[in-house]
Amino acid sequence: MRRFLIALAACGGATTTVEPATSLRPTKHAAAASRERVDVIATLSKPLTEAAAIVPGPAELVLGGPPLQAVEGAAPVRGVILEEQGNDVRVGVRLPAARFALWVPRSRLLGVITREIDLPVAEPLPRNSPALVTLYPGALVHRLARSGERVQIRYVGAVEAEGWLPSNAVGDTGPDRPNLVSYTGGAKVMVVPGSIIRAEAKWAGQQVAIVSNIYFVDSVKTLDDAWSEVAYADQDINVHGFVSRRAPPGRIHRPPQPEVQTPPQSNANARDHTCLFINDEPIGFLDGVQPVVLDPGKRVGWQTLTIETPWHAIAFEVQGTSEADLATCGQ
Repeated sequence: MRRFLIALAACGGATTTVEPATSLRPTKHAAAASRERVDVIATLSKPLTEAAAIVPGPAELVLGGPPLQAVEGAAPVRGVILEEQGNDVRVGVRLPAARFALWVPRSRLLGVITREIDLPVAEPLPRNSPALVTLYPGALVHRLARSGERVQIRYVGAVEAEGWLPSNAVGDTGPDRPNLVSYTGGAKVMVVPGSIIRAEAKWAGQQVAIVSNIYFVDSVKTLDDAWSEVAYADQDINVHGFVSRRAPPGRIHRPPQPEVQTPPQSNANARDHTCLFINDEPIGFLDGVQPVVLDPGKRVGWQTLTIETPWHAIAFEVQGTSEADLATCGQ
């Protein structure tokens, strides 16, 4: 699943400034204004139990508004799906500094595994082969293709694995939990990124997974000077197969290195739950006391508040004349 125009440079970072609603260009989304309104603040205030995840990319704070461009290589962001309009999805994202709503193409949504399921391999396994790949609820996957009631997915974590699953095993939301790498006890086998885990101890053996960003897996059994039976497990995936210490590495799908950003130079500390507005609509709030950039607003009683996000620095409107009296919302 799986980029838009940066409007303004400020303090070394790119800032997107949102213009008043009257200046927005007409779009095919104009009818969206008539749909039932979603209580964004109430939804963002609730505990996150069922979460969606998006790969940061092209986005808009309001449909048809100024586009946001994501930071290159930004990590997936978790949040909650608020509403949908055509091929666009409004997601309430949760960042360390703030929670707010924005619109993204549906293609930016990652799939979420909804139940424990084995990932079928492309060819029948050799008799008595211990090889397997099991995905657990909450694992995030990229949806690569669809065919009838099946979807082709790629999981990318400590290891990578691809295959076809029933469509009903891959949803838009799933259990919210952090991504943790497993470090179990016992003997280890040293591996390098690109080490292929195969269904049998042969160079022509079918690939079941590939090491992505770890350097040790569990040793089940040493077969000879070249081959070891290995296993790896964490909260997302369980892999069992064979690794050769002599085989050349395979291709992995690492995301690009995150773009180095220079955050805006803060000049104020905004209070917890400071309400963030766009075109007079509250679309989010700060999570805790946060260093921010406060600038005079275009109208009396309002200011512009800028924070750093995976979509570079975003400028919101806030109500109040100083950092001490900024209006708050949410719980």
